Amino acid sequence: MVISIAVQTDRASDTRPVIAPHGATGDGQLLVSVGHADAPAVLTVYEDLRCPGCAEIERRLHSTVNRLQDEGKVRVDYHLLSFVDRIAAGTGSKYAANALAAAQDAGKFREYHDVLYAHPPKAEHVDSYGDKQVLLDLAAEVPGLSTPRFTAAVEEGTHDTWIRAVQEAFDRQSRIQGTPAFLFKGEDLLKDPASPLTPQRLTELVDQEASP
Repeated sequence: MVISIAVQTDRASDTRPVIAPHGATGDGQLLVSVGHADAPAVLTVYEDLRCPGCAEIERRLHSTVNRLQDEGKVRVDYHLLSFVDRIAAGTGSKYAANALAAAQDAGKFREYHDVLYAHPPKAEHVDSYGDKQVLLDLAAEVPGLSTPRFTAAVEEGTHDTWIRAVQEAFDRQSRIQGTPAFLFKGEDLLKDPASPLTPQRLTELVDQEASP
C-alpha cells in the first residue's frame, strides 16, 4: 500500500472566497458527509484522489461501505485532501477534489467518487486528473451529472479555495500523517497489522455499533 506523507509548501495565490459544496458539514464546513446523518456508526475518511493507496482501499471496500450506508448503519465523513500535488507536482488532486465537490452540489458525490476511484492515476507521479477534460469525461459515467453547471464548476475551479482550506486544516494537525486513513471511534482501522481492514471486519464493526 502506498502512503503519502504531507509536507508544508507554498500556498496558492487564489484569492477567491471559499465556497463550500452543498451540505458540507463539520468545523468550518470542511467535511462532506455521505449516508444518514443519524447513522449509529461514523467512519471518518482522509483521501487524496491521486493516492494509489486510497484507490486500493476503495477498490476493496467501496461496495461494502455503500451497502452499509444504504442500510442506514454508517455515515462517512470525507476529508478531500490535495497534498500529492505538492509531493509529486501537478494539479490533479486539487482538480479532482474540486470536481468531486461539484458532484456533491449535484447530489452525485458517491456515484462520482466511485467512478473516480475506478479510474485512478497509475501512480502518484502520473497526473492524469490534472487534465480537466478527463474529469468531465468520467462524469459522463454518472447519469445526470454532466450538466452545464457541473462543467462550469470543474472548468472554473469553483471549490478550489475550499479544497485549499481542507488541506490547510489537515496541515495544522499532526495525528493523521498521510492517506489513506479510515477512522472509526477514533482509531485508524488501517493501522492494525494484526487485523487487516477487510469487508467482513468493517461490516462486523459497524454491525456491532448499530446493534440495539
